[in-house]
Amino acid sequence: MQDYGIWTVITPLVTIVFAIVTRQVIPSLMAGIFVGFTVINHGLAGGISGTLNGIIDIWASPGNARTVIFIMMIGGIMRLIVVTGGVRRLMRYLSENNDYVTNKRAVQLLAMVVTSLIFIESSINQFIAGASTKDLARRYRVSPEKMSYIIQTSCISVCSSVMINGWGAAQMGIIAGQISKGYLAGEPFEILIRSITWNVMAWFSLISVLFYIVTGFSWGPMRKAEQGFEGQSDHDSGAEAHLEDEIIDHPASGSLLNFFIPILSTVLMVPVVLYITGDGQFSKGSGSMSVYSGVMFGTVVSFVWFLARGILKIDSFFKELYAGYAGMVKIASVMVLAFLMGRVSAELNTGQYIATVTHGVISGGFAVGFIFLTAAVMSLATGTSWGTFAIMIPIGVQLGVSVHIPAEYMIGAAISGSIFGDMTSPISADAIVASMATNCDHIEHIRTQFPYALATGFCALLVYLVLGFSA
Repeated sequence: MQDYGIWTVITPLVTIVFAIVTRQVIPSLMAGIFVGFTVINHGLAGGISGTLNGIIDIWASPGNARTVIFIMMIGGIMRLIVVTGGVRRLMRYLSENNDYVTNKRAVQLLAMVVTSLIFIESSINQFIAGASTKDLARRYRVSPEKMSYIIQTSCISVCSSVMINGWGAAQMGIIAGQISKGYLAGEPFEILIRSITWNVMAWFSLISVLFYIVTGFSWGPMRKAEQGFEGQSDHDSGAEAHLEDEIIDHPASGSLLNFFIPILSTVLMVPVVLYITGDGQFSKGSGSMSVYSGVMFGTVVSFVWFLARGILKIDSFFKELYAGYAGMVKIASVMVLAFLMGRVSAELNTGQYIATVTHGVISGGFAVGFIFLTAAVMSLATGTSWGTFAIMIPIGVQLGVSVHIPAEYMIGAAISGSIFGDMTSPISADAIVASMATNCDHIEHIRTQFPYALATGFCALLVYLVLGFSA
């Protein structure tokens, strides 16, 4: 394993700094990837060659290819439920047929609830929450930045804590590895149950989201974004007029089923395929296949449903489907580059380098906080929570054994630090999906959410310091 020294950290930092300064995610990712390949291949020519070939090579991974195709195809389904009036009907039903979703607070609470209920897969989770609430958010003047924050933070917090999805399966697998090596004793599921109690970042994040929704309080860049959005004249009426213009004139247009049939057929197929491809368990390896199969099934069901209803004919169905695909080209490009950035970070051994240089330099009382901070920095730099907790849970368990601190504290801190990067890194796949689901500029999503996540992370760190010194 080659040691690239400090360059292993500088490379992802180039991407993060460029993204903050330029507010352009694609050039920022390209810059970071180029720097990474320049370091790996020892020269500018190698950097150029590595970047160009890397974009092609990323498609060699079936998981990457399936995920990008899913991104494109979900755009097609979203387009279909808009032009057939499903979204308009849902929006009117939620705002006019009940006494609940009639203001800003209710819209935000709806987004949080929808996000929390669909916890099998984070991409599907965020897409459904965004589709069902973003037009209501426009009506009641809730900014895309605020909706992105609510949806992504709720999604990551819930998905990292429920244990009966891919996250839980991966974490139990890592814990089982530590049991086999003699560092832990017991059943992986029972250990994870106790550890999730100390996933403090997730619990504090959910409490924070509720606080900001209920009180209406905002600060920092988020407050400026909300004030700017509220000041846009005629925004809501223009958005609704545009939505009306897109809807096909047909007696069957505007049925709630035009929203729920495509969406539910897609969503319900995901856990089925997860179970089948995961040999009876939810696993990360089957995650891309599940969402890919789900969106394929949803497209087929949509085709049969809309043709049977007479709303669309074959040519108009594919015309609208392709229009939806076209709208996803930018975000799919970002996803491809994010995958390539992850590959570069892996080749540079970014996660291992951060763990190595920090290992063994901390006293027992600071151990839990140390694991959280290291995981937070690693996830911010790499944009991956899964890769981070895969590295940090074993380190945390073994450090806990050496300083006599319960493993549950260390595992919880490792998971908490891992999800910090999902909420703050511009190269996080979940952050990219959240931006797309709410029609929010990606860099603005990161810029406005970062201070909120930082404040929550600081509170979590204080808890871990107390745990460390009281253990």
